[in-house]
Amino acid sequence: MTPSWGRVRTGVAVLKFLAALARVLFGFVLACIAAGFVTVLFVNTPIGVLAEPIDRLPQTASEIFDLALLTATHTALFAFVFVLIIAAMAEWLSVRSLPYYLIAGAAISALGFFAQYSSEVSGQPTILNNYALKTFLTSGFFGGFVYWLAAGQFAGRAPQDARNSDPVEIVPIDSRTTSRMADASDAETKPVVADPEPATERTFNSASLLNRLKLSQHATSSAKAEDDEESRHEAGAERREAT
Repeated sequence: MTPSWGRVRTGVAVLKFLAALARVLFGFVLACIAAGFVTVLFVNTPIGVLAEPIDRLPQTASEIFDLALLTATHTALFAFVFVLIIAAMAEWLSVRSLPYYLIAGAAISALGFFAQYSSEVSGQPTILNNYALKTFLTSGFFGGFVYWLAAGQFAGRAPQDARNSDPVEIVPIDSRTTSRMADASDAETKPVVADPEPATERTFNSASLLNRLKLSQHATSSAKAEDDEESRHEAGAERREAT
């Protein structure tokens, strides 16, 4: 027994949802790792790392890697709810523009900055300074950019899928309807053969042409004789007036 069209559409929708969820989680993990590395590089700057002895570089790189993973874990715990809301809106509205994710990453990092500042104890060193604010905002920008590369640019449905989102219904056709359609198509495409009309022959008679030439010549001569007669009458009238 073949499954109904509704079950097929439900199965396809579930598979698309799972694929979108996996893509969002993958992008979120990569974004947190990128934000963690950027934050650690603001603390242990590349210039300071390169200034250390060469034999200490492997240990320093290992420490930076561990600290970056720890920072990424804290970032993920704080930003999970916000990223879930932003990603859900992007998937629902099919938002694929890069500025959307950059602004979202900067906003989440700003929230993290103010949350860290609000949890400080009076009398202890404060995080409220320009360098720390730049660190948080830069890590948020990089996190948003990495998320866009991994998941954001594929959010929602493609433009052609959004235009053609209505499913196509499959209507079964019985054999009688098929035969009628075939007969109708044969009747429409049947060639019509008609007897060609007899071609009218154009015959040119030499006698008729000669007669036309003679008539035209006679008309020319008669017109000339009339002109001569009028000129003679005019000349005689002038002589009589002169006398």
